[in-house]
Amino acid sequence: MAELRLRTLTFAAWTGLLVGAAAFTISGVSQTAVGFIDWFLPVLVWATAITVVSIITVPAPSGSHLSLGIGAAVGAAILVPDHAALGAAICLGLAATGLVERGLSMTTSRSDGDFLTDAIGMAAYAFSYRFVFEAFDVQLTLDPSWTIVASVAVAGTVWFVIRALVAALVGLERSDLAGRYLWLLALEDWAVVVSIFAAGALFGLTWPLMGAWAFAVAILPYAFGHLAFERYHSTRVTYGQTIRALAQIPEVAGLAPSGHSTRTADLAIAIAQEMGLHPNEVMELEYAALMHDVGRITLNEPAIVKAGYTDEDIARWGSQIIAEAPYLEHVSTLVAQQHRPYRSPGVAMDPDVPIASKIIKVASAYDDARIEMGLSPIESLERIHQGSAYEYDPHIGSSLRRVLVFRGEITF
Repeated sequence: MAELRLRTLTFAAWTGLLVGAAAFTISGVSQTAVGFIDWFLPVLVWATAITVVSIITVPAPSGSHLSLGIGAAVGAAILVPDHAALGAAICLGLAATGLVERGLSMTTSRSDGDFLTDAIGMAAYAFSYRFVFEAFDVQLTLDPSWTIVASVAVAGTVWFVIRALVAALVGLERSDLAGRYLWLLALEDWAVVVSIFAAGALFGLTWPLMGAWAFAVAILPYAFGHLAFERYHSTRVTYGQTIRALAQIPEVAGLAPSGHSTRTADLAIAIAQEMGLHPNEVMELEYAALMHDVGRITLNEPAIVKAGYTDEDIARWGSQIIAEAPYLEHVSTLVAQQHRPYRSPGVAMDPDVPIASKIIKVASAYDDARIEMGLSPIESLERIHQGSAYEYDPHIGSSLRRVLVFRGEITF
């Protein structure tokens, strides 16, 4: 149902773009002294530029792929003085982008929500830029180039905020994702956004002076940034894959249930997103959940097994192993605390236990009940609720229930 609503909104936005392009064209032609061809040619050129550039995407820290189309829109807003022509170019370019993205397999990483976000954000940018530029031009005695830079900065901020809001609202179609998490996730893309806007503004400022050389001036600096973002994304994916592989060592050795770490991490991430944790906290939680049983590899030592051990020992050993990697120092702390109850007798809440550790404890216990004990989802959830006096944080237990309802594992 949520997917159908999003598709309907996307189609409505695409139809609105076509209507907007026609309305801007009629308005512009009726008010210009030149012929239709002379007026429409720049519109067609910029619409084509926006379409072509929009197909190119760059991986962003949020996990999404940002379209570079807004960079072309930034240049168009600077170089096209006619309001109607700018509006027609943006509407026509976005409408064409929607068709192209549907037809090309290279853009499968882009969703209906991405197109809707781009459409609303780009329209907001064009309107904001024109409004701010005229206000600055009248009220401030700045050099024209500084007026342009200031207008791009203000309108770009408006675009960034609106894009984050729209992305959050689109994501709220999934009831298992908190608005706070979606909002913070969208804000993670600020570095990529700054580089795109800088390239667009640089092209718009240098074209009148340098002509075709403006392409090189704007594109070459951005290209280095683009490669850096691609490298960062690749490194992050590889890092996650390495951690997942290392987390399976206790399972391969028969010291932990097969697939337990992956299932625990998957459920822990879902709970954290539903509760609205910061994306960076969710990433660290994922790593900690994957490796929460890595301390079990020490159970290969007969002396340790003979002497006996507790959950605290396994958590401590795992933490010490993980702490050997400086980048994972905070992750090791989460693993060290994941065995502890969320509160002690007479204490409402233990402030020393991180929320991520409490989430791992609940997710791991639920998976143990489902797989090792063979209980049903509702019976496993009931075990968590029964332990909410001291062991399991009841707020996390409630979040777990909402996640299970969304996944269809329980029906209330």
